[in-house]
Amino acid sequence: ESAQRELVIYPTSHSGPEKTSVTTKMLIDTLKSLSDDTLDNIKTIDCDAIVPTSAIDKNVFHFYFTLDKGRFLPVGEGAVFTDSEYDSFRKIAVINPKLRTEDAENLSIIVADIGEEWSGKNIGDSEYVEIGGERFEIIDDTYKDGAMTAPITAFYNDTPLRLRNNSWCVLIEFNTDISRSQYDDIVNAIKTNMGNNAEIPDMDISPATELFYYRTILIVSVIISVLASLNFAVLYRFILQKRIKTLTIFRICGCTKGKVVRMYLCECMLVGLPLFALTELAFAKIVLPHLSDIFEYISYAYSPVLYLAIFGIYAVSSFIVLLIMICSYIGKHSIRELKAGEV
Repeated sequence: ESAQRELVIYPTSHSGPEKTSVTTKMLIDTLKSLSDDTLDNIKTIDCDAIVPTSAIDKNVFHFYFTLDKGRFLPVGEGAVFTDSEYDSFRKIAVINPKLRTEDAENLSIIVADIGEEWSGKNIGDSEYVEIGGERFEIIDDTYKDGAMTAPITAFYNDTPLRLRNNSWCVLIEFNTDISRSQYDDIVNAIKTNMGNNAEIPDMDISPATELFYYRTILIVSVIISVLASLNFAVLYRFILQKRIKTLTIFRICGCTKGKVVRMYLCECMLVGLPLFALTELAFAKIVLPHLSDIFEYISYAYSPVLYLAIFGIYAVSSFIVLLIMICSYIGKHSIRELKAGEV
């Protein structure tokens, strides 16, 4: 996981604050192509477009919406459009009632960061309004928060998005911290639908989260390595029991317990460690690619450093467990017992 719940999309080029290289169609297609996991975590999307209209010189269309099971829906209790209207992709709009009166010219919009003032025009009883050269159906004329508004789905075209704060054009807010797979999903969707027209910042992984992530993997690896060592030790103890005659000959011929322990320990390590290394290699080259299709985060966990760490853990745990087991087994049988055949 990251330590952030917001992600911004930056246009790679713009012509003033009104026209960026990112369009409404690019954004809609990008959102449509996201996975269900990513969409479920999206809380809101925030962006603007400034478009000339037949009812006012230019109008700021503020798009603040969300997605639910792939449907585009308005956000907030005072939403102007119903869910079905917002997701219909129809060219619809609501307007201020003043635009139907002689007071329309008194309705003006001042945009500080652009430094322009736009005045309204009387459209009478027209059922339509032109927005960006296209005809939009007026479905309501009681809008009081500005001159007019429309859902982003009505702009399924190449309408440029507005540059906000001189840097970004789209703000995506998430319900929970963004996961690596969700971030990669968004990056791939932007590359596919926006190409070189947009970019997003690198994901900010929190050190605490990354530390916990790798610590968890190492703990699991330690447990597995110790269990593997115990399993090998039990198997080797059985082998030693079958080789009691060989041990007897070694001891009668003057081989000390220390030499026997070193000999058996080296034998185990020379067999066990190369086999474990080959197992790691087979896992990385054969098993891991298939597991990545099921466990989407697993490929980020295993790195060359981690493989070396797991190998080191196995080597140390094997050495300790086998040393204890061999010393215990050898120590139980004195040379007198071996000579007498009591074992």
